[in-house]
Amino acid sequence: MDLVIELLGPEWDQDRLHYLSAPVSADHKGAILGLEKSIRKLDDFTREMVRLARHFERRGAGQQRSGHSVSASDDYFTAAILYGGAQWPIFTNTELNVVLEQKKFDCYTAYTAGADHHIEPIEIPYGDQSLAGWLHLPAGSAGRPGTVPCVVMLSGMDGFKEMNVFASADRYLRRGMAVLSFDGPGQGTSLVREIWYDPDDYGKIGTAAYDLVAARPEIDPSRVMLCGISQGSFWATQMAATEPRYSACAVMFTCFDPGNTTMLTTHSPTFRQRFMYMTGTSSVAELEAKLATMTVAGLGARISMPYLVVMGEDDPLCDPVDTYNHLNEVRGPKELLFYIGEHHAPVTRTSGRLGPAVFLAVADWLADRAAGRPVTSRHITIDSLGRSHIEPWGEHRHYTYGAPLDPQTLFKDGPETGLT
Repeated sequence: MDLVIELLGPEWDQDRLHYLSAPVSADHKGAILGLEKSIRKLDDFTREMVRLARHFERRGAGQQRSGHSVSASDDYFTAAILYGGAQWPIFTNTELNVVLEQKKFDCYTAYTAGADHHIEPIEIPYGDQSLAGWLHLPAGSAGRPGTVPCVVMLSGMDGFKEMNVFASADRYLRRGMAVLSFDGPGQGTSLVREIWYDPDDYGKIGTAAYDLVAARPEIDPSRVMLCGISQGSFWATQMAATEPRYSACAVMFTCFDPGNTTMLTTHSPTFRQRFMYMTGTSSVAELEAKLATMTVAGLGARISMPYLVVMGEDDPLCDPVDTYNHLNEVRGPKELLFYIGEHHAPVTRTSGRLGPAVFLAVADWLADRAAGRPVTSRHITIDSLGRSHIEPWGEHRHYTYGAPLDPQTLFKDGPETGLT
């Protein structure tokens, strides 16, 4: 592992520094991306991220003493993200991991004091325990009872709730939507609480999360929607299949491979280590038994709300066939944004860079659902020049590997950018 990181850098398995730097302010991105030069082996991750986090935490305290609350807030937010990132390579509840969890919470709490919108901690009931989250309300929500739509959001297996909403100019808040971002079992704060992941438990989480936000005086209970990223795509789909009161569901970077078999057997061993930590298991056999029921089979038939899926054609963690088969089962109106030649996160190849910006397309789609705009089932292919080719979904669609390049299709003009 250390040799791989030495040769390929700290993003050998996924664009970790890039997604950790995404939600921080523009003035802080460079510092996080600069860690690429100082992380040369696995043990460097935690040490280098903690050093940088501590720097911003101390600077934030100094800014606060000077009366610069906005600058202090940005520093504290960045520190919280880095403390969360520093937890990633620790696959057990060590003393250090527990301390980092507390530092993440403390810095994020300090950030909320100077944030440009209202943020408060929440707890979602989960058996005799609870799942930690943050509720973000867009500016101007006060005095508008029952009018604000809300997105209930889950990140991926390596993610945590603090990174889902940007420090400023957030894509969902700017569109007038509230966001409930929480850590499910086996994620973030839940790990330190020893709330382990069980594939069969997400249905009741969906109901509990809906009940919590729908009871808020600001939230319109008829416009509560779901969004899941990466592994969160599977969890949000489970929630949508169980709780029909959600009005829409959007998932991206799909993880629909049954049992996550491809991820756990052909990719970085850190994926398996992470999942063993998430599930509280101690052997490969125990892990495989735990994940045996982890499948989207049968869920689509229980989804009648508008449903959006975003996927890259060359995603190494999810076979497109699994995504197509799942979508063919979905009863409600469905859309697929399929980026030709793209990876797990379709943001690195030309179809993702030139075509509809993935996260903005999802935010716009959810905003359209909140606005009551109708949706019809369709298949949207984003080609290597960023052009959108839109077709009706039809009764049944298939994905075929290795289809020859057809000049008539390759040079067929479509919209220059965006969707219609």
